[in-house]
Amino acid sequence: MIPKLRSGYLCFFCGIAALILIFTLSSHRQGIIYNDISLLGGHVNSNSTNSRSDGNSSLLDIISCSDIILEKNVQQRGNFVVFQNYIRAEKQFRCDESITLTSPGDYRFLDNIIPLVERWRGPCIAFLRTCETPLIRELVTFHLFFENEHIPNTTDRPLIGIYRDAFDCSLKPPYAIMTDDEMYKEKHALTYPINVARNIAKVTAQTYFVFPSDIELYPTRNFIEHFMTFVHKNPEHFQEDKSNVFVLPIFEILADQKVPENKSHLQEMYKSKTAILFHKTVCPQCHKVPDGDKWIQAWETEGLNVFSVGKREGPHAIWEPFFVCTQREPLWDERLNWEGQGNKMCQAYTMCILDYDFMVFDNAFLIHKPGIKKKKVQVLKHMDQTRKNNKILVKIQNELQKIYGKTERCRVHNVF
Repeated sequence: MIPKLRSGYLCFFCGIAALILIFTLSSHRQGIIYNDISLLGGHVNSNSTNSRSDGNSSLLDIISCSDIILEKNVQQRGNFVVFQNYIRAEKQFRCDESITLTSPGDYRFLDNIIPLVERWRGPCIAFLRTCETPLIRELVTFHLFFENEHIPNTTDRPLIGIYRDAFDCSLKPPYAIMTDDEMYKEKHALTYPINVARNIAKVTAQTYFVFPSDIELYPTRNFIEHFMTFVHKNPEHFQEDKSNVFVLPIFEILADQKVPENKSHLQEMYKSKTAILFHKTVCPQCHKVPDGDKWIQAWETEGLNVFSVGKREGPHAIWEPFFVCTQREPLWDERLNWEGQGNKMCQAYTMCILDYDFMVFDNAFLIHKPGIKKKKVQVLKHMDQTRKNNKILVKIQNELQKIYGKTERCRVHNVF
């Protein structure tokens, strides 16, 4: 348990191991690192950039990466103290073995880790590790961070050692008892630094491939196995001179529906209108993929292939895709918070300027936690933060234009 730590934020990631054509992976895992590997407190294995010693063919024939050992350490990141790898997964991966799914979130959303880890099975706290699926203990690493001015006070032992990996499973989990109004964040009128969490999670991932996602988005089962097979079959997409990422379309379903297990099931739900495009009633242009109408009509096939390729421009100028990437892709601007919205726009705008290709997979997708949003509640509740984020986005756009040059084809947001 972590007693009385109500001012902290969690950022975590899940990376899963699966049966792949080249190696047999029976374990699962996750990770988080900074842009400079030395900040991890880990070390690089001496053989990690060459062929594996077991004689098997490796992704290292296609990509170049270095293995990282997860170690608990404390780092300073701007105005935040970060406990990296605060609670580590039991399983570990080499950099070329799997994909790390990363996600920000506070304790209110931790129940989503259960379906996430069961579907992802790769590289969520005490209740989850003790009372729920053992995959959480095996595969999920937690990172904790605090604002410098809001570091919790403890009396019996230092923060770095306060966690105890035990829980009375007859009790309800903390996230099922405490209300939003009881949160330290609400009582002190703090905003959620979602991009700080995203960046911590992404840069500390153990694997070369990373899938920065949101905690309420559930991926297609067996995605890792299919993606790694796709990499082996399509090495031309992963050359160092390529600027591309791999997109999963997003849908949401009615509250009384079960998450579809495959594309065929999703198509049935879409036809019956129990599934719709993500944010269709809020911002449909934010998540509609290129040739999306054809995508939902196309038959499900074996494995993964690229269905369509698009740019973040024209009809997709304010697209906010979720995609598999590497550590080479831009991070998110940490001046933007969750309450003010638009916090992913700066990264997408940068990738538009850099002329990235967004390659949409044919049979993989994301489903939001059941329940369809009718309106953006946080926009109405946090209008002051929305105005603040919009001003910051204008500033970011001007800064990026100075760095990369002006372009008329790219837009950072739909309000300017």
